[in-house]
Amino acid sequence: MKNILVIVCLMIGIQMISFAQEATKISVEGNSEIKILPDEALINVSLKEKALKTALATEGLNQKAAEVTKALKKSGVKNYELKADNYFVNVNRIYTKGTSKDSGYVASQNLKILVKDTEQDLVKIMEALHDNIDMGFQLSFQLSDSKRKEYQEELLRRALLDAKSKAMSIANTLELGNIAVHQVIYGQGENTFQPKVYRNEAMMVSADNQRTAPTIQPDEQTLSDQVKVIFTFTKE
Repeated sequence: MKNILVIVCLMIGIQMISFAQEATKISVEGNSEIKILPDEALINVSLKEKALKTALATEGLNQKAAEVTKALKKSGVKNYELKADNYFVNVNRIYTKGTSKDSGYVASQNLKILVKDTEQDLVKIMEALHDNIDMGFQLSFQLSDSKRKEYQEELLRRALLDAKSKAMSIANTLELGNIAVHQVIYGQGENTFQPKVYRNEAMMVSADNQRTAPTIQPDEQTLSDQVKVIFTFTKE
C-alpha cells in the first residue's frame, strides 16, 4: 500500500514539474515594407470603330491598330512589347425613350504597350502617339516580375526580423524566459503592389494639337510582406 502511495505521489510530482516547465506560446506577426520606383510603364490604347457592316467595322479597327503600330516605329524605341486583347464585334444598339434601335456594328479592341524604360523611351513613345494618332490612351506604372522577385527575399527577411524583435520585446517585458521558434506561417497572403495610374485619368491625343514633350515622374510605390511566427517562452 505504501509503495502505491509513493508511486502516485511521484507521478503527481512529475506532472507538476512538467506543468511548471510547460512552454507558453505567443503568436507574433512580422511586417516589412519597401518603397521603390516602378521600372515599367503600361500604355492602354482603346480602339473602337462603328460601321453599318461588320466587315467595315473590323477594317476600320484594323486601320487604327496599324496607325498605332506605325507611330511606335516612328518613335525609334526598340525595347517595348505590343499586345492586343479584348477584341469584340457587337451590334450597335441605341436606346432612346424606352425603345432600342440597331444601327450597324461596333468593333473594339485594346492595345497594351509595355515600355521597359520609364524615362527616355516612354517620353519618345508618348510623343509619337501624340503626333500620329487621334485616339485616347491611359498610362500606368508597374513593377516588373524580375524586380518583384529581386525584393521578395529582402521583404521576407525584414518581416522575420520584425517578428523576432516583437517576440523578444514581449519576452523581456513580461519576463517570460527563453525564446524559441515553434512555427512559421507564411504564404497565406501575397506581396502587395498597386500600379498607379498617371494623373488618374485617360489622356486624349490628337495629331492636330501642338503639344510640348510630356514630363513624367512616377511616384514611389510600396512593396510589403508579412509572416506569422509562433514563439515559445519556457519558464524555468
